[in-house]
Amino acid sequence: MRFVDHIFDDMTIDEATVKIILPEGAKPSKMDFPYEVTIGKQEQHFTYLDTVGRPVIVVRKSNLVENHIIDFEIHYKFQKILMVQEPLLVVMAFYLLFLLVIFYVRLDFSITKDTTSEAKLRAASLRDRTEGLQDKISYLFQNQEALITKTKASKDVASMQAGQKKINAELKTELQHLQDLYAKLKVEVPDSAEKANELLKLNRQIKDVIAQHVTLVEKLAYDKVNKAAFIQNEQTLVKKKEELNGKIDTIVSSL
Repeated sequence: MRFVDHIFDDMTIDEATVKIILPEGAKPSKMDFPYEVTIGKQEQHFTYLDTVGRPVIVVRKSNLVENHIIDFEIHYKFQKILMVQEPLLVVMAFYLLFLLVIFYVRLDFSITKDTTSEAKLRAASLRDRTEGLQDKISYLFQNQEALITKTKASKDVASMQAGQKKINAELKTELQHLQDLYAKLKVEVPDSAEKANELLKLNRQIKDVIAQHVTLVEKLAYDKVNKAAFIQNEQTLVKKKEELNGKIDTIVSSL
């Protein structure tokens, strides 16, 4: 760039001060002037999104004429990573703004408690817990079905019995949790309590049907029942389980 530029013919400038603003984070390394100049103290210039300010090189020269219209060079070092500094500042600013809005809308400035709203929240929480427990129980039943299917092919009754024993212990725990939840629902949400009680009854019926299915598979493995009788009895048990599972799905969807 030039120290001065053409203004009019035969111009003279008694004294000129030129300030060169470098990018924020830049460090001057070398300055090449075609004539002698006075370099002043480096200043800082602040504009939008600046943090430490932009370095300003101050250069002075007296008695300038048209012959001084010559380019000079300034070399500086600049880390490319600093190019993303300002975009990141904008992103962080919007992020903090969104957090502040989220925090603000969740604040409760009311003097008195909204008992109706709290009751609804507790009821919704209990219904969600009921649905979650039913999902766990249904998953355990599916594991039992998988063991039965595997044993029909392998005839490994011992493995099935060990697996069923472990699953039954987990089922007992989850059904007890559902029973405890039913007691809470009776107080908080009587309508949902009846549905939870019905779920308990249906789950226990499924547990009994699966126990009958396990016994039937054991008889098949030990040749205590013929193939035709096994298929007929199994179809009856499968139909019962399908009916019970259908009723459970209906209740869960209406919670």
